Amino acid sequence: MNKKQKQKKFLFILDNYVHVSLKGNSLMFYNPLTGKILEYTGSESVIKLVKRLQSPKNLLVIRLTEKELLNPEISQFVRDLRGYLMGDLVDTSIAKGNPIQMMPMVKVHKDAEIIKTSPSRSVGEHMMLYLAEVSIYINNTCSLDCEICGSAYKQFLCCTRAGEKRKEEQDILLLKHVFRQLKASPLSRVNILGGDICKFSKLDELSAILNGQSQSFKKVFYIHYLNLLHQEEKFVLFRGDSFSLKILVTFPVEKNQWKRVLESLQANGIDAQFLFIICSEREITEADELVSLFHLDNYSLHPFYNGRNLLFFRQNIFLDRADLQEAKPTSGEILARQLVNPLHFGTLTVLSNGDIHANVNESRLGTLKRDSIYDMVYKEMVRGKSWRRIRKRIEPCKRCTFEALCPPLSNYEYALGRNNLCHIRDMG
Repeated sequence: MNKKQKQKKFLFILDNYVHVSLKGNSLMFYNPLTGKILEYTGSESVIKLVKRLQSPKNLLVIRLTEKELLNPEISQFVRDLRGYLMGDLVDTSIAKGNPIQMMPMVKVHKDAEIIKTSPSRSVGEHMMLYLAEVSIYINNTCSLDCEICGSAYKQFLCCTRAGEKRKEEQDILLLKHVFRQLKASPLSRVNILGGDICKFSKLDELSAILNGQSQSFKKVFYIHYLNLLHQEEKFVLFRGDSFSLKILVTFPVEKNQWKRVLESLQANGIDAQFLFIICSEREITEADELVSLFHLDNYSLHPFYNGRNLLFFRQNIFLDRADLQEAKPTSGEILARQLVNPLHFGTLTVLSNGDIHANVNESRLGTLKRDSIYDMVYKEMVRGKSWRRIRKRIEPCKRCTFEALCPPLSNYEYALGRNNLCHIRDMG
């Protein structure tokens, strides 16, 4: 009696750098090395196979039999994955055991869980290592009356007179205390904003404090171009290797004053970056004309949602699939986006009234007078809504296979009142 012929077996390997997203009956594979995307919908046999690969005990390596490979859906899937350089199929007769694939883990996720399970543990300097950027509004005084004043600062770093019913100015002694606390943090940047920062009564002293910091972080001052008129004596405060000046430009531009500001900056050797705040195609054209006419090299465009220009955002800001493939997010970027919000993680903002926020669109964490920076970092890490506000936890993005490829949630999502600023899926 003949024995049944033994089936050949194969190792099916999914490369560990490949991002896999399974939402319902939809599958998406992304190769960060090539930017290629592979999608499947409604294939039950392929979905079961992927779930086997993703099982923690398998580490993206499973055994397939000849019989399984006779399934047309599975055989096509294997061919596709190999063709897209996302995996391989190896005969077990020539393989010496299963390959070992290391699965990545982000340290911040581990630390956050430790804090939650050990609440008595002091935040100390260890938690301060996550603080990378602090923005401080030193006053709310300004003589300008810009249309964007009350809301632009909630979309990007921008001056504001928010809270102007009462004149507010930071206490210089409190600011000194803040910078003493920040010595425990590997800061990369401190942003100084107003109102009109030139109207801050202790600007000279603040500049000296920043100069005296032992850390080599960037000190960035923000000011509207019209507030630089007749302020030449303050220009010396914006000089230095670690100091930079960002000049906010709103439309329509007052050409004579604009020209005088540029001449004054040039005469005083100030190298600034110009931030054009735009609401329309026409303003993009105007900004391009100014850049060309005055030979500006250092500038950027900042779209502003004013409640009336949704079409402008749809045409210029919303993303599509081609944008994501062109961006080619790396494996590290994708992993980070699934655990934290890289745009906001490690940032704090102090408003002119002393309120401390992880994001100005969310409730305050505390106040400068009452709370320490250490406690604010701890609070945001444990209970905050900003640093770990990610797409896989919100509607409708959490239902989309592309959620980890999309850029992190920004302040524009708050401004527009919707989380999917894209044309990828019609998900409501």
